[in-house]
Amino acid sequence: MFRKVLTGLGVLAASAVAVPLIVAALPADAATVAPGRITFLAGQTTPDLSAFKQQVLDRDASFPRPGGVTLYTNISPNACNGLTATCNLNGNVVNFNQTLAEYPGAALAVGLYLSDSPGCNNQPLRAIIGRQDADIAGALGQQYRQNLDNLITYLKNTGRQVYLRVGYEFDGPWNCYNTDFYRDAFRVVKQRINTLGAGNVKTVWQSASYVKDGAAEYKFDFSNPNHLADWYPGDDVVDYVGMSTFYWDATYRQYQWACDTPTSTPSVLYDRVLTFARTHGKPAMIAESAPQAYRTANLDASCVNVNNRVSLGGDWTKIGSWYDQFFAYVNRNADVLRVVSYINSNWEAISQFNCPPGASSGAPNCTDGYWGDSQIQDNPNILAGFKRELQNSVFVNGTLSGRGANWGGGVPTSPPTNPTTPPTTPPTTSPTTAPPTTAPPGAGRNAFATIEAESRDSQSGTRIAGNRLTSLTSGDWARYDRVDFGGRTPNQVVFRYSSARPTNQAFTLEFHAGSATGPVIAAPGLLGTGSVNTFTEIPFNVSNLPPGTTSITVVPRANDSADVLDLDWFRFL
Repeated sequence: MFRKVLTGLGVLAASAVAVPLIVAALPADAATVAPGRITFLAGQTTPDLSAFKQQVLDRDASFPRPGGVTLYTNISPNACNGLTATCNLNGNVVNFNQTLAEYPGAALAVGLYLSDSPGCNNQPLRAIIGRQDADIAGALGQQYRQNLDNLITYLKNTGRQVYLRVGYEFDGPWNCYNTDFYRDAFRVVKQRINTLGAGNVKTVWQSASYVKDGAAEYKFDFSNPNHLADWYPGDDVVDYVGMSTFYWDATYRQYQWACDTPTSTPSVLYDRVLTFARTHGKPAMIAESAPQAYRTANLDASCVNVNNRVSLGGDWTKIGSWYDQFFAYVNRNADVLRVVSYINSNWEAISQFNCPPGASSGAPNCTDGYWGDSQIQDNPNILAGFKRELQNSVFVNGTLSGRGANWGGGVPTSPPTNPTTPPTTPPTTSPTTAPPTTAPPGAGRNAFATIEAESRDSQSGTRIAGNRLTSLTSGDWARYDRVDFGGRTPNQVVFRYSSARPTNQAFTLEFHAGSATGPVIAAPGLLGTGSVNTFTEIPFNVSNLPPGTTSITVVPRANDSADVLDLDWFRFL
């Protein structure tokens, strides 16, 4: 939640035409999520996501991989946007290319900031609409609109599934949006997406779902049962209905709202958003979630509007209750929820959200209230519970039945076991020792043991050099038959490759069930390693594997005819 992150920017580098680093082909079914299954996203700054990868995913290969990541940007002239270089806005550090490279193939949720608070002039919205008001007539208004097109083009070229949260938390008083300007601007954004052919970019209409009303005359009245209708831009331009969920009924008055009087109960607001989504036939998204004002490492809590931290006496289950309510709500509403995003952030490390003890929201040293630390890896019990929740088959990449996590009752969930070997290793300049390999062609192959790339059964365009397939070009393929999954459904495929392409040049490696024209079960976006002798290992989520699959085909994809990669081996996890 970058509430006022773009206030007073003019000193930062101007936006240029956005050219993405990562270009990955989308599977044919990437625009949708399987009915009844939910994609989990992690956010929300580049350092947050790097830490999550290094401290959670790389240490525990069995931790379910997130289906996507969340980042933020803007279209304000003379402001950095994070698309082509690192951008630091009030301590919120964003570098889209870096994060996309660290999470190859992951979906991308983008919070598009369109406010100009505290002036509340709605300049970005008016510029998008094309109004010729004096302050945006001419070059300035054109720059806003050009920046919007640049952003959409960038997102299109990523090849990722993109959830564009247009003016996220549209009804938050802190954004100062005008209802008419917001609705009209949202429609223009969708029109530009269509005009530019960005079919992978889906719009998200996200309510703040805030428990305290703002000014009713400006439609910030969350307690009004008809509140959402005043802001809705139309079924023809909204792809997903979204909301923020920072509070839960059983605990929000204990600490978070102990210092103020809310006007609504959290679940009433959340239910209203989901009812709206169902009524309009739209999938829903929890676009922002975190236990605001708790600290997972220090085990303490505070009010959200003043930093008056109190110790939880070492009882992690008092924070665990927040997660229990969160995941219970997600599971109850799996009929409509398709995407859920969690903010895995140490808010105190970000200057915008720094709020020293005793400071109150709105003060110069506490502009956005108190947020705390919501990093799940900072407490082993919370990490273990979160992992078990994501293993629930209601989530994409979940393979277990039911929730299973123990969050409360004073009985801690067992901490995770010793981390496994990280699935992604630094590049090496010589082959490493791989796990036991499968038998050569003619014998059955264990899908969960290493399958040597050169042991292909059928191929087109590939050749062998030493112990690998070499110089594969776009559209070449290699098929591996008699692959035995033993009745198991794999979560991931891990593979070892090298590429003479530069480390900023992208391509895709498709894994198909059956032949090269069969269903795509994984399509990781990859980068060159700079040399055919520099190898790296990549794990990637597997989905939509048809029952009874016995053949796997690998196909590289690139936008040119040059050599793409060498493939050493692959195996399923």
